[in-house]
Amino acid sequence: MAKKTTTKKTTTKKTTTKKAVKKPINKKQDDHSMGVMLLAGVGLILLIYFGSTVTINEDSGMDNNSSTQTETVEKSVVISGKTYSSKKEAKNKLTGVPQSQMTDEEREFYESYQD
Repeated sequence: MAKKTTTKKTTTKKTTTKKAVKKPINKKQDDHSMGVMLLAGVGLILLIYFGSTVTINEDSGMDNNSSTQTETVEKSVVISGKTYSSKKEAKNKLTGVPQSQMTDEEREFYESYQD
C-alpha cells in the first residue's frame, strides 16, 4: 500500500494599511481676517471724521508774562517708620548706617537723594 503524502498549505497573512483620511480645510479663517480688516477700516474712518470736526479753544486763562516765585518748604519726612525733620537730615543720619542694616526704603531714598 502506498502512503498518501499530504502537504500543509502555509497561510499567508494579508496586511492592510489604512489610507490617510484627508481632512477638509476650513476656509473660514479668511472670513475672520476679512472682518478684522473691515473693522480696522471703519475705525480709521471714524477717527478721521471725529478728528476733523473737533475744535479747540486756545484761551488758557494763564498770564505767561507774570513772574512766579517758588519757595522750597522743608517738611518732615517719614522713611521706614522713622520721622526726620528734613530730607537733608535724613540723608545725614543714613550716611552713618551700614548699607546691610538699612531697609529697602531707606536704601532707595539714600541712593536717590540729591543735594
